[in-house]
Amino acid sequence: MKKTTASTPQGLFGANAACCQRLALLAQQSQQRWLALGQRLYGGAASEYLSTLAPLKASGNWQEIAPALGEVTRKQWQAQLEASQALTHAALEEQAALAAGWSEAMNGWLHDAAGAATGLATTPVTQFWSNMSDQVASACAAMREATQAGVRHGQ
Repeated sequence: MKKTTASTPQGLFGANAACCQRLALLAQQSQQRWLALGQRLYGGAASEYLSTLAPLKASGNWQEIAPALGEVTRKQWQAQLEASQALTHAALEEQAALAAGWSEAMNGWLHDAAGAATGLATTPVTQFWSNMSDQVASACAAMREATQAGVRHGQ
């Protein structure tokens, strides 16, 4: 995030703008991850079902339709089960990523807002913001480590 060094109102405006930019980027990244997941899960579903039924057309034996429909149903059920598991996993990862991103944005805002009030460094409010910023930074680091540990271990 861009550090602000101007006067207090301009510094706070810059802190707010930088925070909003970070949150917008976070939302855009989340949207891209969900879109990629949807394309991965459902991209080849139609071709998979058609490939299961293709031998019926070639052999001309339509008496085999019942087993083929059973196979299509089994594959569809399996795909839905895998999609459900992937969506649950993605939702948990996304929740952790959004929480960490939100915390990082707020941490940046707290640092920028405290920097905007450099002349007020000794006031209790500025000290409060500095302490709050340090706590948020610690929480961000913990969430980031927990998310990365889950990704490394395939959980």
